[in-house]
Amino acid sequence: MLLAIDIGNSNISLGVFQGPVLRMRSKLSARTERSADEYAAVLYDLLHLHGLPREGFDACILSSVVPGLTGLVEEAARTVTGREVKRVGPGIRTGFRIHIDDPSQLGGDLVADTLAILTEYGAPAVLIDAGTVTTIAAIDSENTYLGGCILPGIRRSAEQLEATAALLPSIDLGGSDADCLGRNSADAMRCGLLLGSAMMVDGFLGRYLALPRMAGATVVATGGSCALVTARCTHRIVRDPDLTLKGLRYLYENNQPKLKRI
Repeated sequence: MLLAIDIGNSNISLGVFQGPVLRMRSKLSARTERSADEYAAVLYDLLHLHGLPREGFDACILSSVVPGLTGLVEEAARTVTGREVKRVGPGIRTGFRIHIDDPSQLGGDLVADTLAILTEYGAPAVLIDAGTVTTIAAIDSENTYLGGCILPGIRRSAEQLEATAALLPSIDLGGSDADCLGRNSADAMRCGLLLGSAMMVDGFLGRYLALPRMAGATVVATGGSCALVTARCTHRIVRDPDLTLKGLRYLYENNQPKLKRI
């Protein structure tokens, strides 16, 4: 079995693969105040809850955009599985070209997302990863990651509105559908956040799909807020909530030593 871990700014996603089959998926809150032992205890309990033996692991792979958590979670995974953890970072074989100023700055989650899209959907493609922030990126027909944009995450935007404007209420983003004309403060906020997010995404998609070697691109969305962000978009978007975990499995497989034929 393979333990795949993606550390984000708000959550830690865990997946256990047995071959190509995702046997377990789970999320933890990303909290730097936890110790490695506490993370190990939580991981052990999750495996037990899903009926998975800790002795059954062959390998672990980890991506992270939170340096303060990387070592803690890596130590916890090593403690529970007894296996060394492979980090996604400089030197890892991605299987695609990265055409940005400093390829080492591309987050491990986006590396995994891109490889999963290329493997399962093909190129060209546009990636939407909607979490604490929303990232939109273009991958052209020659399997090259061209770059993208970073937008405020929809949930964090809602929190910021409530925190900075004293008279604005707390709202439920998953409530009733947003009309383009809010007739009270809560509906007006919901309209601005949900429709505004969709308009931003649609706008970038229109520009990315018009780029050279992007004609006919598949648009794939993942992340904890992907349903909220994409529900009101006008472009056709495929949602794949397990995209990052699947990409981590493909990265692990790409980086296994190839046996020499005798």
